[in-house]
Amino acid sequence: MSILKKIQNRLMRFSREQKLRQFYSLFKEGETVLDVGVSPESNRAKPARNYFLKNYRYKPETYTGLGVRELIGMEGKFPGKKFVQYSGGKFPFADKEFDWVFSNAVIEHVGDDRSQLLFLNEMMRVSKNVFFTTPNKYFPIESHTSVFFLHWHDDLFYKWCGKNKPAYDRDSLYLFSFKRLEKMVKRSRASSFAIYQNRFIGLPMTFSVTCTNG
Repeated sequence: MSILKKIQNRLMRFSREQKLRQFYSLFKEGETVLDVGVSPESNRAKPARNYFLKNYRYKPETYTGLGVRELIGMEGKFPGKKFVQYSGGKFPFADKEFDWVFSNAVIEHVGDDRSQLLFLNEMMRVSKNVFFTTPNKYFPIESHTSVFFLHWHDDLFYKWCGKNKPAYDRDSLYLFSFKRLEKMVKRSRASSFAIYQNRFIGLPMTFSVTCTNG
């Protein structure tokens, strides 16, 4: 493993643990949570995948996972927890069915401004409180592609992705600056919100957002 990769892995682990601490400072035992953005697990799955699911502290019956990919077998791997697959768009749950929604680094993958706002509003609709995170576009290293600075310039970044990381384009990776994130949350159905800038060596690396549906 290269030195750069080791540094990146350490950064990501630091970030994941920091965000879990933030969430658990708000979440209370006995409350229910919908984990939005669950991926299927295999025997070779990396520890970082479904980090919240694997590190959930409370009774499994208070946890529900939601994902767009097939989740067959997940309930066998994680007894007591519930998993639901959907095709995107409206969530298959009733209004305020959950006390919390947790979603780590998913919203930047759901599409354009309109799709991201719909995603946030659906999280708000099905819960009383939302905690979600997303990378800061203007952190020097882009966490999905490991490029330095290029992601600060959309045209150059997506042209580079087309040649080097074809899984990513404007529809599958649309990063947030603080200003754009704040603007979107203000347009959402949230009655109140707070945005936290999670820093590494003084630089905002990710954002954590808490929203209340009053």
